[in-house]
Amino acid sequence: MDSTVNELLRWNKSAPNHHVRSDLVSSTRENQQEKAQAFSLQQQEHVPSNNSGTQCCGNESLSCAASVGDKRKRNEYDASRSVEHNNRRRSDANIDAERGEESVQPEISECADPKFNDFEKLRADANFAVGQTWALYDPADGMPRLYAQVRRVSAPSFGLRITYLEPDPDDEKQIQWFEQDLPVSTGKFRLGKNENTKDISKFSHLIQCNEGSNTGRHFTISPRKGETWALFKNWDINWSSEPDSHRSYEYEFVEILSDYTDETGVFVSYLHKAKGFASVFFRLGTGPADIFRINTLYRFSHMVPSFRLTGTEAKGVPKDAYELDQAALPKTIQEVMVPSESNSKPKRQDIYFASKGKVFQTGQIWSFCSDYDDLPLYYGKIQKITFTQAFKQEPVFKLHIGRLKATTPFPKDVVEWRDRGMPVGCGTFYARKALEIITPSQVSHQVIPQVSLDGNEYTILPKIGEVWAIYRYWSVHIDVEDLEFGLYDIVEVLDDSLEDYKVQMLVQESFLDDDENYNRYFKGATEYVDNEVEGSEPIFTIPKSERIRFSNKVHALRVTKEIHGELNDLFCMEFNAVPINILLH
Repeated sequence: MDSTVNELLRWNKSAPNHHVRSDLVSSTRENQQEKAQAFSLQQQEHVPSNNSGTQCCGNESLSCAASVGDKRKRNEYDASRSVEHNNRRRSDANIDAERGEESVQPEISECADPKFNDFEKLRADANFAVGQTWALYDPADGMPRLYAQVRRVSAPSFGLRITYLEPDPDDEKQIQWFEQDLPVSTGKFRLGKNENTKDISKFSHLIQCNEGSNTGRHFTISPRKGETWALFKNWDINWSSEPDSHRSYEYEFVEILSDYTDETGVFVSYLHKAKGFASVFFRLGTGPADIFRINTLYRFSHMVPSFRLTGTEAKGVPKDAYELDQAALPKTIQEVMVPSESNSKPKRQDIYFASKGKVFQTGQIWSFCSDYDDLPLYYGKIQKITFTQAFKQEPVFKLHIGRLKATTPFPKDVVEWRDRGMPVGCGTFYARKALEIITPSQVSHQVIPQVSLDGNEYTILPKIGEVWAIYRYWSVHIDVEDLEFGLYDIVEVLDDSLEDYKVQMLVQESFLDDDENYNRYFKGATEYVDNEVEGSEPIFTIPKSERIRFSNKVHALRVTKEIHGELNDLFCMEFNAVPINILLH
């Protein structure tokens, strides 16, 4: 069971996210390749293939591990898994035998309770396309925790060429887990063996994965906000010390409330099976006590495909519940009664008002300007709104905010400013209790951070598609007094999933005049000519360890404008959010 969110937050500040022994760095490629080949042999045993040209990729391993090939040849264990697998075959096994393939299907109990969505449509052959990553059913227990990428789709006679993804952990505990044949559905993966198949029944659902390197052979898979996942019940990473005692599993089910990050983990809330329905799951509570954080990815067993329900599908269906795919669920799950709506408590009404197209409300977080080029370098959480109004005059509103302050210390792999007075544009923040007053005219744009579920910490990081100002001649030694004369560049974030941020330089479009609000228009640069340190390439990377180079997000809208008779995709940016050196360029 996880600790409280506060305890986890304190622990997260004082301990690194990954405890990797130094001897892992020097582990031999031969041992690692042996492990990866053994994993591929395991796949072949459970998912036979017509393809005789099996390909395997190397991997890294603990030098202290015993021969993995010997461990994976445990005939008694393989035989028991084969018997369990045979019990799960569908009635069309004779067809599969003619193709030389084995169909892996979970056991689905027939239930008279109402169902609302057809999950089989998700697995129709028309939904397969080259480049996709699919989850496949694990022969061990029928849960969808294996992965493969689609390389080729044949038609009109349906067929697939796929490449399996093999776990590629780099953490000591995770490597030990993988070495003992315990199931892995999250973390780092690499390309493995190829296979031709016509058996669509082994596929469960599409999965989103991030490509982790320029080689296109390494990937990461982690829970994403809005998904539903199964957890191993009573999980312990030390199962690897007695793996044969942990070959059958019980599960708990959760809704993912935030995207996983190495810094903050992932926040989840338990889902409970509603009595009287085939596979409807719902949350019993929505407060901080019902939410917890998971820092270790290997606690997740597998993603469960789901549809969100509105509560109008049938009488008694909870609002915002999920219908889960029965093919990814165990046969027996404890059920609970859906609470009566009369027990729900009314929500507190927040105070809000509108000003110049912006709607301000207590609890919101906004970026605002203060000193230094009048750029929106700071964040504040609105705690109170007041106004004064003279006779026959418009009301004057005041925003009482708690300024966000960066949490310290920074993560060990992130550099800090030498000058503690330098503003921090991205990272993890908390709201100061002391309030200060700003006016709506100082505010730039609303920020939607990732919030810890105790509501005390806010994570703001550059995301794909956003526009940011960055320091041109960047150094950790920039002094706060230098900001008055600071030089900046404007970039669009092209990718935030890699170890580095991939960005493209934006330049001002000189052929367009300012609009009535003095907004400026920008386009992608074809050459970077202002900073010889970065070279001339307009697309470059910024290490995530140097994220403080991002000064402030610039509120930008994508627009289409005609220039010289041709339509151009541009960014329209607020005048006040663009650094002065860019405006005068």
